Amino acid sequence: MASTARRALLLAALSALPAACGTSGRPSGALLPVPVEGSPQRGPDDAWVTMVEFADFQCPYCRAEEPVLVDLLSTYGADLRLVFKYFPLAAAIHPYAQAAAVAAECAGEQGKFWEMHDLLFVTALDDATLLADAGQVGGLDLGTWQACTASSEAARVVAADRELGEGLGVPGTPTFVLNGVEVVGAVPEADLEAAIDRARAAAIASGVPRGEYYDQVVLGK
Repeated sequence: MASTARRALLLAALSALPAACGTSGRPSGALLPVPVEGSPQRGPDDAWVTMVEFADFQCPYCRAEEPVLVDLLSTYGADLRLVFKYFPLAAAIHPYAQAAAVAAECAGEQGKFWEMHDLLFVTALDDATLLADAGQVGGLDLGTWQACTASSEAARVVAADRELGEGLGVPGTPTFVLNGVEVVGAVPEADLEAAIDRARAAAIASGVPRGEYYDQVVLGK
């Protein structure tokens, strides 16, 4: 389980603050049918539980929760799919979040999203560091990546995720949506495990084939 010294120190330092970045205090509990097609994912398409993460690379709570997500993917295996959505907060709050999101999206254009994602959550996010991070991603064409970050297409993808989250009422980062059920903030691993267990049990009990469950039951297709 994720009990690393690094995460413990991060959470201890943040314990006096709200457990999410930019949280608006909106009541949680409403079903959120989040479309996932085209977004980066870890885990199989037919997982019983789809966990969508709305995240900001500069948010310290998102960074603190990353080891938990790695553990959960290992624990639940084929039963869990993690889908990433960009939700960079305003530049006045997190001035590097937008550029980091664009950097990840441009790496994703070359099939290297998760490699860049993992670096962005453990390094600084200034321009020089973003370039250095990109240079560490094996197989990434740096010139193509730089051209992408200078264009507007990646920013449009990031903006679309942000607008989706705002439309759904996402209150802050990280926000997790497990088969439509919202969990806000850097919560203890046991809380996410309990939420996954509930979502998986409900999915299995539904009688809907696992490969059809998310589209049919959560998205209502």
